[in-house]
Amino acid sequence: MEQLGRGHSVVRRIRALRRDAALRRSEGVYLAEGLHLADEALACHAPIEEVLVSPRLTDRAAGRALIAQIEKRSLCCRLTSDAILDSLQDARSAQPILLVMRRPRWSLAHAVAAGDSNTLLTVACSVQDPGNLGAMIRSTDAAGGSGFVVAGSGADLFHPRTVRASMGSLFRLPALPADLDELIPLLLTEGIVALGTDPQRGAPHYETDLRRPTALLLGGEAGGLPAEVRGRLDGMVRVTMRKGVNSLSVGAATAVLLFEAARQRGGQP
Repeated sequence: MEQLGRGHSVVRRIRALRRDAALRRSEGVYLAEGLHLADEALACHAPIEEVLVSPRLTDRAAGRALIAQIEKRSLCCRLTSDAILDSLQDARSAQPILLVMRRPRWSLAHAVAAGDSNTLLTVACSVQDPGNLGAMIRSTDAAGGSGFVVAGSGADLFHPRTVRASMGSLFRLPALPADLDELIPLLLTEGIVALGTDPQRGAPHYETDLRRPTALLLGGEAGGLPAEVRGRLDGMVRVTMRKGVNSLSVGAATAVLLFEAARQRGGQP
């Protein structure tokens, strides 16, 4: 296995990909860090371009088993030092493996599950924190959602922290960025109910019919959904809370609403 130094072109490329969202988009790739994401990527047969590992990976049985899987699939795998691999990562706790992943080619039709009466789409509108975005993706996957769309000027769908917080759900769930001017007319055409969230003026979540094909639009952490978006939707929904509590985090609200939809649809995502 070839060992890469700090100045190797592969190391320089990964360092640039970590910090440059535009470069990730132009090359059609993203980064996934750590044993868990590597296991998930292999289990899902997600498209892996190449793998970078450090000697620390062989310190545990799980790491040695992972290398065996990588070799069995004839993936491009390169070795570098622990220090170099640590420097390429966003994770607070450095990991012994990093993957360069190819972006899946999902379309809006995949995400909205066009023609499917079980459509349950999450739309993150200008959500700024990559960790929140990843948690929303994970909840959508866990609740049996059909897809995930990022709209507006929020965090990058393929930011390393988004990928990490999704815990592998990004490998399975149709997820893509989209323009609301394209998405909302498609929802109307497909008969999908578009519901926005508002902690003050929406209808209580347990009184809202979420059995229909539904898209849930959630606004950013500070301002929520813009007024111009609200005016284009079929209605508003809110998570009912104890008196005196003003709001939930966008990640928590997403989970509550999605699992309420799953409950109404039979309780089994």
